[in-house]
Amino acid sequence: MALLSAVAGLAMPAAAQDADSASILIYDASGSMWGQLDGGISKVEIAREVIGDFFASRDNSIPLGVIAYGHNRRSDCSDIEVIANVGINDPSGLSSSLNRLNPRGMTPITDAMSLAASMIPPTAESADIILVTDGLETCEADPCALAAQLANEGIAIRAHVVGFGLTKEEGEVMSCVADATGGLLLTPQTGQELADALRQVAQVEPAPAPEPEPVAEAFFDIGPKAEAGHNYTISFKGTARNVDYAGFTRRGEGAPDVSPSYGVLGGAAAGSNPFTRRAPLEAGEYDLILAVTGQGVIARQPIEVVAASNGFDAIGSVESDKRFEFTWRGPNQVGQRIVIARPGAAPDDYFDSWGYPYNNRRTQSMGLTAPAEAGVYELRYISGNQREILFSREFGVGMPFEDADQTNTADLAAQAAAATRAAPGQDDLPMVPAIFRLPPDYPQVPHEWSAIPLDPDMSPEAWAPSGKTVTGEGVFEPGRYEVTADWGPKDTFKGVVEVLPGQANDFVIPAMSEEDPFVPTLDGPWQILGVPPYQVQAGADQLLTLALDHPYPDAPIGGSWTAGQMLAGPQAAGREGGFSSATLENEVLQMTFTVGDPIPEPMTLYLTPYEIGYAGTLSSGAMGISVVMWPGGYTPPSLSEMREAVHGPAPGDFVDMTSSAPEVSAPSQPATAATVPVRLRTPFEIGDVGVQWSAIRTDVQEMDIAFASNDLETSFVTDLAAGGTYEVEGINLDAGIVLADTITVDPNGRNDFEIPLATGSDGDTGPADQGLGEDVAFVCTNTPSGCPVTHAASGISLTLPNDWAMSEPYFYETAGGAGSDLPTASFFWESFGTVNTIELNPHQWLDSNGRCAPVDSSQLCYMQGQDMMVDVIFEMIRDTMSVTPPGRQAAAAESERSGAVYPIDLSNTTPEAFRQMLSN
Repeated sequence: MALLSAVAGLAMPAAAQDADSASILIYDASGSMWGQLDGGISKVEIAREVIGDFFASRDNSIPLGVIAYGHNRRSDCSDIEVIANVGINDPSGLSSSLNRLNPRGMTPITDAMSLAASMIPPTAESADIILVTDGLETCEADPCALAAQLANEGIAIRAHVVGFGLTKEEGEVMSCVADATGGLLLTPQTGQELADALRQVAQVEPAPAPEPEPVAEAFFDIGPKAEAGHNYTISFKGTARNVDYAGFTRRGEGAPDVSPSYGVLGGAAAGSNPFTRRAPLEAGEYDLILAVTGQGVIARQPIEVVAASNGFDAIGSVESDKRFEFTWRGPNQVGQRIVIARPGAAPDDYFDSWGYPYNNRRTQSMGLTAPAEAGVYELRYISGNQREILFSREFGVGMPFEDADQTNTADLAAQAAAATRAAPGQDDLPMVPAIFRLPPDYPQVPHEWSAIPLDPDMSPEAWAPSGKTVTGEGVFEPGRYEVTADWGPKDTFKGVVEVLPGQANDFVIPAMSEEDPFVPTLDGPWQILGVPPYQVQAGADQLLTLALDHPYPDAPIGGSWTAGQMLAGPQAAGREGGFSSATLENEVLQMTFTVGDPIPEPMTLYLTPYEIGYAGTLSSGAMGISVVMWPGGYTPPSLSEMREAVHGPAPGDFVDMTSSAPEVSAPSQPATAATVPVRLRTPFEIGDVGVQWSAIRTDVQEMDIAFASNDLETSFVTDLAAGGTYEVEGINLDAGIVLADTITVDPNGRNDFEIPLATGSDGDTGPADQGLGEDVAFVCTNTPSGCPVTHAASGISLTLPNDWAMSEPYFYETAGGAGSDLPTASFFWESFGTVNTIELNPHQWLDSNGRCAPVDSSQLCYMQGQDMMVDVIFEMIRDTMSVTPPGRQAAAAESERSGAVYPIDLSNTTPEAFRQMLSN
């Protein structure tokens, strides 16, 4: 905080730096501000007028600064901007600045408050932060924790919350900010109430200076309480080594035994920061500690572990021997199970239908098959060692059952949550109707209309209705579009429009000729990729990322750059800066900047248009490299395409060794065979338990030990012979774990193998044998080309990608008995501890969740924000999948058997004569 204050002070006017008090107003420009109040007027329109009056009427002798967030980019929690530094500012100028902001993004309240605190003049004895917001925090941060930290600063900082349109419950959530700092909490619902609230805040007497009592600063970044059995990701101040230990211990005690709640930091030499620990299973008073080898405990912070709020939603009564769906709230640890048992049965006495909650931890929902015999049963959540029932709920099978327990998972989440984050979708921009017209002096005849999104944070799918119309009308995601109307070879109409809530959105699209082409702006994120020449066998490396500020074609080009490691080495990685010059003239883009040591001379990008990006050179002095500049969030062209764009066609004798198979020697000569990197990894159901790896090559006359490691590792990378076959083992005797599999190294493939638990039999194993639970139908492992899968009951067939699993398909049925004739299934893949999923025919899917695409009559969808490989796998599954449910197959067969009527041209033959011909 002190460093931020010093940096912010450099930009302050002298009068502000000498002031003994100051105010900073934080203005919410997130997408939810387009929401309408009674009367059909949006909150942003009311806020602009009221805050403008506030600027004009307040005591302007008190220095004021203004911050806004959420007005530049969607889904970006760093979208926070200082509109005016703390000082004596012109009220009309402040109003004009705010009126130019159009809401579109997230609600990063905590980081905005932190920035506001850093802007307080160093001489100030008191300060007021005025937060005007219409929603709760939507980023991964805790405004309550920050407010508590501000209360312990050396000056009196009061944070006032003006919750414009907040509900009573949302106001109670934000009360912690005002309570901790001595500020006001006001929840105006109208423009007049908003004006009264700002006036009330301005008239609050300055708070007295705080008592100069030293307050110990928290060492660990975690709140005062934790929920028993749940995982927490915790960061700490300073650094530690990877051999040091951290986690929970009983209050006042020393380092405990290693467990999921306490263990080694691991990671690189500096140690993992943040690290993840499970809160102890038993509620009580604990300490978070950091223990250094040779020194003991060097940091200790008290924390209360409270009882977990876990449970199932009511199930009621289900049909015998039928699949039923349920939801829960629980710790979702590796190895824990959800099972069906008779009431009173032992924890390890349960029916064959069970599943792993860890596999479904994102949705906390799954399906199991009810027992065949009618009666009362328990749905249980049991521990990984199957000795403890963590929670349960009774339900009926094949009989009426009334559940008297009214508890549900929503109530449980409300009890446990810190309640400082908003509901999903709070900041989603509303869809907006728009109409596009031809110029009035052109013939008003039908055209084919289309609109292509231009902002990089918008959905990339274009709008293109079928048929021709005189005007184009549709409903759009707010943002900029390139709109085109095509009629034929004569005229094309093209223009850029910005569709926004709160305006008419009625646009006239001008005629565009070949001499007057459309020129998009450069606004948004970009990536700079180095493209090696043909004689250098290497891939395309990301050298830089750019965040350009170019709101309209004639605007000056601003923004910043961030250096990647491949540009100037690790010492410059992450370094940021601005441009000394940036111009776009005659389709030539030039930008100059200086990275500094080890490249002291200025660097220049010289680029010309290439598809949706640019191509050219990045040079410094006499040195240079060919590059491609590509929009952020979009997949760049292939290496061969980029090489051809910057270096011309490939030489006739060129062979791309970056993608071609290495030369493999004969099996009888393994010592001289070409080798390729191979990665072995443990299955995700055993968590972070490491094993000792070894492998024996089996496809040569003399079997030989390829390698044997002594360290316990969850992932092991080595070089093995291309085309070779190996028996691989991973053993941890202390943990009772044995992994085993036979792999064949693919000269062209990814060679990333998950080695499963040894089954102890020579036969094939199903998903349940592999520890994936009954809810998984198919698993594809160690098959780089993918596994053909056919599920006859649902009519689903596809090639399942390597390392992916498929859940048991089912046909969704509502409580009222209405059923779907399309099957539902999930496809999932674990990557570095995170499960990525693709859904077939998901229920209640929103456009904001992510992308969907048709497969026959079905929809294949995936959530945004997952691993980048999901984009590729989605297309692979979609290309190979077909969905023909049995009901539709039967209908097609029946149609063939039925007496279908086909028209026959009899020409001049009478029906009687035609029948006579058939009888002959």
